Amino acid sequence: MSKILSVIIPSYNSRKWLKKCLDSFVCSALNDIEVIVVNDGSEDGSENIAAEFVNEYPDSFILKNKENGGHGLAINEGVGLATGKYIKVIDADDCINTQSLPEFINSLKNTDADTVLTHYRTINEAAGEVKCWRTYPEIFGSKYTLDSIMSDWKSFDRGLTFHGITYNREFYLKNSIKLSEHIFYEDHEYATIPCCFSESIAALDLFVYEYRVGDVSQSVSSENQVRRISHIRTVLERLVREKNRLDIYSSDSGNVKYYNAKIHHLLLSFLLTSLVCNSNKPGGRKYAADFMDFMKENCPEVYSSALNHYRIMKTMNRLHISEKVYRKVLSSAIYNKLRNNHDFL
Repeated sequence: MSKILSVIIPSYNSRKWLKKCLDSFVCSALNDIEVIVVNDGSEDGSENIAAEFVNEYPDSFILKNKENGGHGLAINEGVGLATGKYIKVIDADDCINTQSLPEFINSLKNTDADTVLTHYRTINEAAGEVKCWRTYPEIFGSKYTLDSIMSDWKSFDRGLTFHGITYNREFYLKNSIKLSEHIFYEDHEYATIPCCFSESIAALDLFVYEYRVGDVSQSVSSENQVRRISHIRTVLERLVREKNRLDIYSSDSGNVKYYNAKIHHLLLSFLLTSLVCNSNKPGGRKYAADFMDFMKENCPEVYSSALNHYRIMKTMNRLHISEKVYRKVLSSAIYNKLRNNHDFL
């Protein structure tokens, strides 16, 4: 039976979370889904949990065991195994909104869009906080171009992420790259490079991804971002190098504007990590200055767009203003009104 959706789940030492993740796919639409668990050399027996689902649902669950190679390599392996009309990546410590799956699958049956966007939630179980990240198109289900999206960026930007994106598999295979291996934060490559070639993007009014946050062991924690700041830099450098693939488009096209916006966003994360989160203030300033020199030479348009933020964060660095204060400003109603950001629901 042909599958509508292939879900790739990179799994490394995910025993604590994997059963909840896999359980979330068991619903009335399961026959239209293939769930590919790529066990990335786990040492905690988490592959045994995946094997139980393969035994119980052999037509819908697949287990691929491999030596450890990192999140990106696991996604690459999963894409090679996928047969569905669309592909989506879910991390093993996250899950899917089971109630939304049947409608999501039905929507994918009835579209041929290159990229499909869905809402997602971040769930901080420790703090008891849930945030809803969503898109605000004029009409859900309609197809949009990157030109139209970039002219209304604030209505779409929260969905154009690793957690919000689902790709047409044939489109992805044609336009993707092999994701970087043995490093973190390569999900920015996944959400940037294929998507910038999209000719049609559909946004659905569905919450699909449930993204767990607030765990200090996660790659997105401030502590780990400081420790792995070289990984962020490596991904940024690769995105800059790969930008020449967009030479087929004019510099004012939505495709190029989207690519620049994604580099800009990751660059701000890099600067925040280096200048604000890093306790080594002089070292952080030097590391940031060195990379901004690289950006000025190799990606001047993004360098210029980030220059004011860079100066602000450099001042914060010298004044020893904490990340907590910075985050408080970002979440303030006044800031979001000035930035024309949509409220969290």
